[in-house]
Amino acid sequence: MEQEVNQHTILQAILELSKQMQDMKSDLQQQIEAVEKRLEAKIEAVEKRLEAKIEVIEKRIDKKIEAVDTRLEKVEQNLSRKIDLVDAKFEILSLDLLTTKAEVSMLKQVR
Repeated sequence: MEQEVNQHTILQAILELSKQMQDMKSDLQQQIEAVEKRLEAKIEAVEKRLEAKIEVIEKRIDKKIEAVDTRLEKVEQNLSRKIDLVDAKFEILSLDLLTTKAEVSMLKQVR
């Protein structure tokens, strides 16, 4: 009978330990889930901050690109005017050279 009591006591101890293990497992699972939720919330907050910073940077880059485009257009217009001026000067020089050659030719004929 004493052996039955010992076996019964051992079985009760095993069941109690099993229950304690199940409780610990459940508690650990709840802690893990809580940590996961906190991490997800922190990750979302960081993502939102990064998105906001990226948006600000994109706007600054867009403004700088617009400024460069505006400056480039002004430079192109200035170069176009200068090219037109040089072209006009070449035309005048060509006409002057042609007139000079004609005058030289006429002088040669007179001799």
